[in-house]
Amino acid sequence: MNPALSRTDKIHAAILAAGGGGLVCAYWIAFFRSDLTLPKFVHDMTNPALVRLTTVYLGFESAFPLADLLIAVTASLAAFYLVGRDAKAVLFGLIASGALGFLGFIDISFNLLHGLYAPALLLKDGGLLMEAMINVTCVSGAIWSIWRLWGHPLRRAEDRPSRLMGPRENDPPTA
Repeated sequence: MNPALSRTDKIHAAILAAGGGGLVCAYWIAFFRSDLTLPKFVHDMTNPALVRLTTVYLGFESAFPLADLLIAVTASLAAFYLVGRDAKAVLFGLIASGALGFLGFIDISFNLLHGLYAPALLLKDGGLLMEAMINVTCVSGAIWSIWRLWGHPLRRAEDRPSRLMGPRENDPPTA
């Protein structure tokens, strides 16, 4: 009865599941278990200014896992419901996308405030370059997902009468 899943919906569901669910979890595993995602300056304990920045940076970044868990769960639910052609995909997708955009903008603000996006730093620091790419991807992905979900046909599915609730006051009579 539901229309077939469009190619764009399949891609969107894959992005939500892999990006929102999988990559968020992979990032935090790498953050806490390796140096892959860390900027080079966190290892320079000889410069007092960098020691302070390292403390602030690691404290700031360590505050994200719980919020990113919200993104991972809601993005995964959005993908699940999108594949199932359920209107809940829009709700969970908008929650995930809004949270992702918000956290991306907070991260960008922090990095700009502390001069971490300076071209000289980005060019010689793989960790900072990776973070900048993640931030841009998060914000642009969130904006795309919000735009797409807001106009998605499933969004309007909740405007129809629910089989569980029975007819509404202004619904036409059924035979």
